[in-house]
Amino acid sequence: MVGQALVVQVIALVFQSAGAVSLILALLWNRRRGRFGWSERARARLAPGSAERRRVRPFLRDGTAAPDPELARLTVRVAEHRVRSLENPWHVPGTSLFAMGAGLFAFAQFHSAYGFGPLAWWGLALCALAVNGPLVRRIALDRARRALAANRELAEPHADSEEPPEHTGARER
Repeated sequence: MVGQALVVQVIALVFQSAGAVSLILALLWNRRRGRFGWSERARARLAPGSAERRRVRPFLRDGTAAPDPELARLTVRVAEHRVRSLENPWHVPGTSLFAMGAGLFAFAQFHSAYGFGPLAWWGLALCALAVNGPLVRRIALDRARRALAANRELAEPHADSEEPPEHTGARER
């Protein structure tokens, strides 16, 4: 029983190491594209709220055109925010790998000490959620890009400039 737990813990360590490497690559990916610092925080503050996202959910889910220019503009805004937040190819897989390693480690620890108790189930559930992360990311990106393609033309004449100014200087303290 101890040998099996050790094997699972080594596998968990491999997953967590791969997750840490992926998260470092995600950080480097963001830095190469200028996505760090104060400008990203300003963009996040301008992100559409939950009520706005709820209004355009059907258009994002189906990738269809909105019926009026205002909804098309809002759909484009929500879809652009979603694409921008999910297009980093390393962040979601890295987080998922790290969570899978933590779940396996929790499963191995509690299963070897207490048998198949509730905390062992928690570890398995965390692994299942971690596997689901990259799949959900891919689906959300595809849907957002379809919604952008369907609504951008209708929204362009009514576009407003809500982009925050880019912060290029040194960080002020």
